[in-house]
Amino acid sequence: MHKFLTATAATVLTLGLSVGLAQAETYDAAAKGTGVNANQVYGISDGNAVVKTQTDYDSFEVAAGHPLEGATGTCFGAVLVNGAAVSGTGNCVFDTTSGEKAVMTWTATGLGADGALTGEWTVSGGSGNWASATGGGTFSSLTDPDTKKFVNTISGSFTIE
Repeated sequence: MHKFLTATAATVLTLGLSVGLAQAETYDAAAKGTGVNANQVYGISDGNAVVKTQTDYDSFEVAAGHPLEGATGTCFGAVLVNGAAVSGTGNCVFDTTSGEKAVMTWTATGLGADGALTGEWTVSGGSGNWASATGGGTFSSLTDPDTKKFVNTISGSFTIE
């Protein structure tokens, strides 16, 4: 009986591990997210400001079948602009077409030559398959100051279990 239980446990463990591994899939995060921002700038002095950020995504340009295809959502946080130095962080919550939520964390690290906010992002979790997702990459988000419309160019990868 003991050999039977040991063999059964080993079989169940092996099946469980292979099923878990078979379900994980890594995706290229190359995308362009678009929408409108509602940022509020609090001027401190010449060249220094604190920005309360809010960007509302209405679409992502991704490959068909990509987990963020058709997703919408909001990113929010705060950025300190101190001359040429930029720092700040925030979070994004995206509603996917599968009904799950994807949560990302972003960190601002600079300004591009074109004025785009640049930085890094990581997957922070979410619901459903996103709960144990991992990954990250970089971003460059450029906003038209007249229309408040933005394009966020995203790179990296993430894995959904």
